[in-house]
Amino acid sequence: MKRFFLAFLLGGAVARAENPDRVFTLDRAVVTALQNNPALVSARHDVRSADLRVAEARAHFLPTLGVNMNATRFLAEDHAVLPSDFGSTVLNPVDEPDNFFSGRIYLRQTLYNGGRTRANVRLAEAARDQARVKGEEIEAAARASTTEVFYEVLWAEQALRLGEEARKDLERWARGVRGDTAAEALLESRAARLRREQAESRRRRDAAILEFRSVLGLELYTEVRCVGELSSSPLRVDLPKLLARAQDARLEIRGTEYQREMDRLSVNLSESERFPVIAFGAGYELGKTEFPLDRSYWNATLNVNLPIFDGFASRARIRQSRVAVQQNRVARAVVQDRVNRDVREAHATLLHWQSEMAERRADWDRLADLAGKAGDRGAVARADLRLEVLAAARAYWEAVHGHLVARARLEKAVGAPL
Repeated sequence: MKRFFLAFLLGGAVARAENPDRVFTLDRAVVTALQNNPALVSARHDVRSADLRVAEARAHFLPTLGVNMNATRFLAEDHAVLPSDFGSTVLNPVDEPDNFFSGRIYLRQTLYNGGRTRANVRLAEAARDQARVKGEEIEAAARASTTEVFYEVLWAEQALRLGEEARKDLERWARGVRGDTAAEALLESRAARLRREQAESRRRRDAAILEFRSVLGLELYTEVRCVGELSSSPLRVDLPKLLARAQDARLEIRGTEYQREMDRLSVNLSESERFPVIAFGAGYELGKTEFPLDRSYWNATLNVNLPIFDGFASRARIRQSRVAVQQNRVARAVVQDRVNRDVREAHATLLHWQSEMAERRADWDRLADLAGKAGDRGAVARADLRLEVLAAARAYWEAVHGHLVARARLEKAVGAPL
């Protein structure tokens, strides 16, 4: 009964592995990773909020129009004025508690404020562009991470397949030397070494699949299978052109440009506080102690507010804004240096794997050809040659995997597809 139950569990695990819940190509994996990335979803909400802040800033170009209605119970020995939130209505003195009803419509339009409104709009637009750059940066990082883990899974599965083919050959040769204790012992030692290597390959494959689920935002119990071809071709890349392209395409550099614009606008806003504010207002009010409200008045006002002295607060704010501009220049230089370093490192890694890919393929082909021509040299000698061919094959596919990952990292470093 125990054996039957164990066989049932193993059979179910094998069936689940052969019939996974999700099958992914590289494109589908990237789409899924972008859909399930919480940082990217949050960044898109930030862009939406920034769009609304731009609309709010632009609204200050339009006049403010409102209606105010009051029903007041009061007792005043002298003239009184309601708070400004209630319309600043003037109440006449009375000897006994009385009622007063009023309704007013008012309008206010800023005519000039030293460019403050326009600067606020441009500041909101720069913040929106910066939020978009942040979202694009998160998306690019998610694409690169997904590409890396996808090819990691393919490479681990390829290494397992190569080892499984070699294991079958060793088992077949071991059956042919039954009775030869020395040869059988040597073959068993080779088989044990291969078993250990296969166990390590399975561990790496399982870890790669776990990381794949995590990057894609899947449930960790979801059975997945990656479908794709582990192949790559050499690239002709010019490092100076890549460095120049990265300066234009890298999102971090664009982000510093938007930050520089925001710092410049902050300086303008601080300086605009020294200019007068000119506004136009108008109102029409009806009011009386009883209905109908037939007592009315209207007003039209041109208001000028000229700042003279604020204890040097505006000067301090201007200096703070200019210091921020200097800090952004330093930050931009740091970002440019980091971009150059990223591109150079990714380019060097790509060239390394590119040369290794060609060399290791030649080594594999040459060794496989020599092993095929070696003839019947005994089971142990054939096993040793088979394991060497296996090592050469694994080395080649490691180079292919390294080249694919290096290409993805170089595209991320440049900020654009190659």
